[in-house]
Amino acid sequence: MNTKASQFAHAFCEVLNDLMPGWSVFDEAIFGPDDAVIRFSEQHKVDSDGHVDVAFSFQDSDPSGLILWDCVSGFGESTADCASSAAQLWGGTSAAALLELKYSRSGQFADHLHGHEEGGMTGWHCICSPIMGYGLGESGNALQDWWLSRQTVLPAISTSLSDLQDGVPHAIKIFFGGLNIAEVRVDGEIHERASSTLLSLDWPRIEPFGFLRVFVIALHRE
Repeated sequence: MNTKASQFAHAFCEVLNDLMPGWSVFDEAIFGPDDAVIRFSEQHKVDSDGHVDVAFSFQDSDPSGLILWDCVSGFGESTADCASSAAQLWGGTSAAALLELKYSRSGQFADHLHGHEEGGMTGWHCICSPIMGYGLGESGNALQDWWLSRQTVLPAISTSLSDLQDGVPHAIKIFFGGLNIAEVRVDGEIHERASSTLLSLDWPRIEPFGFLRVFVIALHRE
């Protein structure tokens, strides 16, 4: 089987097994320890072979079990190249936070941030993935350095996320770069107010273009 979902599944599975062994591909999905399953879809129509929506099911045998949505765009000249680069981006960010919630909760895979801590999301206990900057030249490093030196993004967007429901974890994808690309997705959907807040921040707009990706799980209000 050589479908797009199959190529993405095998690329993502390889990255997952590097982080924590025990994952395998069956029927275009990735099955992991303790009933975790990752599936791919085209929930959002994007004209790119590199884009895919990713659903992480925490207890797949339970119809009411937690599922956190994400999406990622890879790049390259072929679908296989796109799958490989998307897997690296997802594995370096989202996967770490998801594995932390599912298997660790003690900081093994990703950091825990409380709302009162520097760089935290005001009022929430969060799991924050590693910060990944990438792009041409030094632009990705410049964006990453800006995030790490300022620690202002999560406190800033928290004021725009006052509508988040408590009692269930929320997946928050943060992506920005280029001249004026700023995207915050909550549970897979664009959050317009948080995206506008992110756009208003003073992150470096430099050429050649670079981008930064972070994945945050808002666990519960404090």
